Amino acid sequence: MKRFVLFFSITAAIALTGCRSAKATQPMDLLTGTVWELSSINGQKVDAGSNRNGLPTASFNTELKISGNGGCNTYSGSYNLNENEGINISQVMSTKMFCEGSIENEYFKELGKVNMAKIDKDKLTLMEGVDERLVFVPKK
Repeated sequence: MKRFVLFFSITAAIALTGCRSAKATQPMDLLTGTVWELSSINGQKVDAGSNRNGLPTASFNTELKISGNGGCNTYSGSYNLNENEGINISQVMSTKMFCEGSIENEYFKELGKVNMAKIDKDKLTLMEGVDERLVFVPKK
């Protein structure tokens, strides 16, 4: 009986470990499976109330395209990732509607600087080296 319990315990442990690794979410899945809403820019928390047209958003798709709203205008571009948490965002184009009181210009400026990304299910941080430029949370 003891052998059976020991065998069952080891088998269950192996099975559970296998299930956990199969369910582990890859960074690319987290990045592409979420609409991200800006939470802070250069360490300063952004407030939806102070930005009339809403907060900037970013969506990444599996075809290496980024799109969203800069707080006034819609935009799209390209991105690529590398194995050392690197990210490059390029070829960003947006509509050109004027919106008073928008943080859009600063957002696009910082978006163009980023070269690193840290991601988990609750937070996306885009950085220039070690400096946090843009921090996003999942849009509710």
